[in-house]
Amino acid sequence: MRFTFLGTGTSHGIPMIGCRCTVCTSADPKNKRRRCSLYVVAEGQHLVFDTPPDFRDQVLSFGVERVDAVFLTHPHADHIFGFDDVRRFSTLQDAHIPVHGSPETIRLMRKKFDYVDKPSYGFESVPRVRFTEQTGPVEVGNTRIIPLPVWHGQETIYGFRIDGDGKRIAYMPDCNAIPGETLALMEGLDAMILDGLRPEAHPTHFNIGQCVEQLARIGARRSFITHLTHSSDHHALQARLGAAVTVPWDGLKVEP
Repeated sequence: MRFTFLGTGTSHGIPMIGCRCTVCTSADPKNKRRRCSLYVVAEGQHLVFDTPPDFRDQVLSFGVERVDAVFLTHPHADHIFGFDDVRRFSTLQDAHIPVHGSPETIRLMRKKFDYVDKPSYGFESVPRVRFTEQTGPVEVGNTRIIPLPVWHGQETIYGFRIDGDGKRIAYMPDCNAIPGETLALMEGLDAMILDGLRPEAHPTHFNIGQCVEQLARIGARRSFITHLTHSSDHHALQARLGAAVTVPWDGLKVEP
């Protein structure tokens, strides 16, 4: 198994439009953060988690050449508005690509991308996908993907656990609370990737301190923070967190 951070930033992306702070004007590429997305290769399957507005740039920049399935955490703009670029993969692969999400996420995807289901368009004109409401584990080849319900403000959305090649990782880019029944599904993780937006409190995201506390509670072999704002310089935050938590950057490839 290996995974690539396609994006590690918050909904604005970093640099943020119109901002002249030291992080937004930094020349360090590790301070350039596209919107959150993860690419996982396991058991020969190529999986994408969320298709943010930066999706086209992400796949071109970081060498994503195949997508066997897409999993959506929730239907907010910063996690889905690059979805139309899935069509290039369905064209290249000459196949429909399964797209999984909660029933509410799939309902809204059908509404926001209503043209996908219209037969009047040619095969290359729209993403050729099969929207699938996911309420339990899904098998993609020999890889198993388990939905992990979490709170994002007042909404219940998904994180995901991915099991394959003898490894187990979990990805939760947006959340401010993890129910006990979800925590029970997160034992023995090789890697945990968790939302830690900024130093200050936020009503719908873990802040950095809360993220670190949760990562310690989960106890994965390796821990990562993601969905960062321009409040955190990469190297300063890594120095603050020490060896216990990795601050990833866009394009970082990991073999857990």
